Amino acid sequence: MSPFIDRGADLARITAAWERLAAGGGPVAVTVVGEAGMGKTRLLREAVAAIGPARLLVGTARADGAAPHDWFAAATAETDPPDGTDERLWRLLRQEPDSAPAPLPDGALLRGAMRTLRRLAADGPVLIAVDDLHWLDPESLALWSELAAAWDLPALLLAAGRPPEEARHPAAAARVLARLGGARDATAIDLRPLTAAETGTLLGGAVPPATARAVHRRTGGNPFWVKELAAAGAATAPLPGRLASLVRARLAGEDEHAWRLARGLALLGERTATATAAAVLGADLLERALPRLTAAGVIRRDGAALRFPHALMREAFAATALPAEAEAVHRAALDAALAAGDDPATAAHAAALGETALAATAADRTAARQLAAWHTESAQRTAETALAAAPDHTGLLATAGQAALLTGDHIAARVHFGHLAAVGDDRERCLAHLRLAETAWHQGRIADQWRHLETAEALAAPGSAEHGRCLTGRAQAMVRAADYPGLPALCDRADALLERHGLHTQRRSIAISRATALYYLGDTEAAVRTLHQVWRDAEADGDLRKLGRAVNNLLAAQLADLPEPQAWRLFDRAVAAVGDLGMASWGGKITRVGGDAAIGFGDLDRAWDLLSARARIEPDPHERAVLAAKAGLLALERDDPDEAERLCREGLDLVAGMDQGWVVTYPHWLAAAIAARRGDRAELDAAVRAYRDAVPPDLHRLREPRVIEVARLALDRGAEPDAVRRFLTDCLGTVPAPGSSPYADLMWMEARVRRGDWAGALALFDGAAAAGQAYQRSTARSLAAEAARRLGDREAALAHATEAVALLRRWPGPRRTAAEAALAALAPAPLTGALTARETEVLRAAAAGGSNRQIAAALGISQRTVEVHMSRLLAKTGTASRTELVARYLQDA
Repeated sequence: MSPFIDRGADLARITAAWERLAAGGGPVAVTVVGEAGMGKTRLLREAVAAIGPARLLVGTARADGAAPHDWFAAATAETDPPDGTDERLWRLLRQEPDSAPAPLPDGALLRGAMRTLRRLAADGPVLIAVDDLHWLDPESLALWSELAAAWDLPALLLAAGRPPEEARHPAAAARVLARLGGARDATAIDLRPLTAAETGTLLGGAVPPATARAVHRRTGGNPFWVKELAAAGAATAPLPGRLASLVRARLAGEDEHAWRLARGLALLGERTATATAAAVLGADLLERALPRLTAAGVIRRDGAALRFPHALMREAFAATALPAEAEAVHRAALDAALAAGDDPATAAHAAALGETALAATAADRTAARQLAAWHTESAQRTAETALAAAPDHTGLLATAGQAALLTGDHIAARVHFGHLAAVGDDRERCLAHLRLAETAWHQGRIADQWRHLETAEALAAPGSAEHGRCLTGRAQAMVRAADYPGLPALCDRADALLERHGLHTQRRSIAISRATALYYLGDTEAAVRTLHQVWRDAEADGDLRKLGRAVNNLLAAQLADLPEPQAWRLFDRAVAAVGDLGMASWGGKITRVGGDAAIGFGDLDRAWDLLSARARIEPDPHERAVLAAKAGLLALERDDPDEAERLCREGLDLVAGMDQGWVVTYPHWLAAAIAARRGDRAELDAAVRAYRDAVPPDLHRLREPRVIEVARLALDRGAEPDAVRRFLTDCLGTVPAPGSSPYADLMWMEARVRRGDWAGALALFDGAAAAGQAYQRSTARSLAAEAARRLGDREAALAHATEAVALLRRWPGPRRTAAEAALAALAPAPLTGALTARETEVLRAAAAGGSNRQIAAALGISQRTVEVHMSRLLAKTGTASRTELVARYLQDA
């Protein structure tokens, strides 16, 4: 069975409705409406499996040859008649062929069916469901209308079907849905198409994002057609004949007018203005055949336009047009497009007629406008379609490459800019190499990034606008390499050139690079002020690319230092500002910063939700590798080693061939953490060596805290201290000394606790407790608690253990469980825990000030018995006198 893709929210709404029904009352109604293939049946099956009702009545209508009472017959096929049911009625409703009873009065069958269903539901709650409601016969639709109106029925009425306009009896189906929607407790689920990312998940395997997007566009996110394309091995190839026939089956039995209109609209495109369709195909044909196409679900009205539900539908009908018919439609459509100045239509119809130059010119203008409006996928599709006939058109190459870069299709971006670098003039080649440098960085190829930058700079005339762009690209590369000292001066040179040539958008990029350098050089106030200003300016101008970068860098500089509520308000503002259009380029970085902030605040669930969700859809290879590794580390914290291993494999595959050090080491860190968790010393030693060998020492030194964390993992699992020292020396050139950083202090605390140097471990606590993450500070507290306990300072140990647990209050998993166990072991047992009931009564009376004689009288026992109990109390509690015993009891209370 294929994966159940992201219908969790819809499934939860159905199960919640069942829980409300089980709590009392009814009926509860849930309607699920969606086009054919959207997953209605699958959702119903998942809901039934999740609910597991004691009684289930479910029927599926027949698409062909429906007979009266089809639903009742199907729903009760495995059910015995309830007591008191008339045999004639039961046999009629069950459509039993050997029954020939006398005719019943009008309405008797409907009333009888309702009485029978009430008896079947008498012990409630019961789940009553119908699939394919749109195919129901009139009698079954009438029964469902009655069910919806039965206000005291202890049932969940779950109905799934297509929109009523596609039903066999549209008016009756609409009435049923309306009555179900008007129930006292009603839920309506409009089953949405899959997203491009969900389409990729359904396709399975390592499907490139570009392929997932292409399939999503062709299918409109319809799960049925996604699976059919995948099964046919035709994700991006022409539609196979079997699938085309399946699509066209909707018009089976229709006359030639309907088929001619379907072909004509398919030739005009996926979406056509109604007026254009009338002008090209004839208003009479539209009036005669359009209602039948809409009823069949082939065409949908969309305001003043007509559109196919998805590209596959258009493809299937366009393929049936004969050459002469196709040429006539395209010629008439081209004439209309030229007269209206409609570039997109001109490009499409000129290309279909083989007028390549006209098509390329119109497509170039169209794609450029789409890109300027940030419709990046449309721009890429328009440009690439035209490039198939005009492969050396430099304008199309530049637009296709830039759009691909912004959508995260880095393979396509590399191809387009590589070709532009070969066929363009010096200016175009310079800009192509700048974009190739950016593409290389996204793909984790740093050496290639610098090579392309140097090539671009060699092509740029000194003092030219291209020279200013090259300096801007170099400044970005220096930010990525954390090479900050020389950046402000370089940014000043670039800014002057860009201002001279009026390149104000590029000046924003330089401002971001300068601000980022200032932040890391210690001038946080100036950095934050500049980044906020760029954010405002870019947002006002719709410059989403600079907006995304400014937002990301501002969050990295400010988020972790803000109070938590303020931090999340800023984060939400940032996500809203960039929006869905910009998330393809910057969503991963913004999400990563948000995830890091959640980790710092000790909120494991928020961190996991952010990072794991983005890791599944991130198009940027190096960003996805980092997100996968971070999510994998959190999976270990959540006690999900299987998910951690999956994410580790994904990350290691992604970084193969990369030379971007900070990215490459992430999945190796996760691999070491997984080995440490398993406790396999040989596996851990191998993982630590792999981490060491992943990048050269100069790149390890840029990420010293990460190296130290891997060393601490090894120490925690019993690695030999000498081996850990060699690892640190190999990576960093030295062993970080105590006091050099919070991470070093935490590592040294671990080492000293391991060798029993309790006082030495406590001496490092203040430094280790300054670590940036809540779980690291909790680890420092736990180590301090152990050291204090060993030194006999129970009060200090208890205080440290209590704070260790408090730091993990939003960090569920084995780490918190261990901290809670350590605290429980330190907490004193209640004084009365080991006492009998009578001993507790005696102690309570003594604490109230009673003498032995008074206690005896109050409890109805002898004074001698009280004395025996007091003696046992002293022995059990280890107290030396009655006074100490009472004092301890009062302290516990």
